[in-house]
Amino acid sequence: MANEFGIGLSPITDKIYIGKQNKAKRMWVGEKKDITDNFLDVMFQYLTLDEVREIVTETDNGKQATHFFIHFKNDKKSLQNAIKFIEKELKKVDGLNVKPKKEQMCGVGEK
Repeated sequence: MANEFGIGLSPITDKIYIGKQNKAKRMWVGEKKDITDNFLDVMFQYLTLDEVREIVTETDNGKQATHFFIHFKNDKKSLQNAIKFIEKELKKVDGLNVKPKKEQMCGVGEK
């Protein structure tokens, strides 16, 4: 596989870099530049305050994964809004995992 220009996160430095990568070996090739601050600035513009973005990505095995990116201030009102959103999403997930009770499965006129 040829070297490709890209961005990536270093687990060692916890910095975001841009440069040439050998994606097969998961290694940087040649020079790379730390763009952490610029990247985060752009992300804060992308993730509007008090907004949740749902982003679907593809995992290594080809399946889709849904992620929520939340940008809230560290104040009471913003955190309460975040909690409301999370509680709403939990109810959706719980609804998918709850098996109907026997009486809910009966049709009209059945007992």
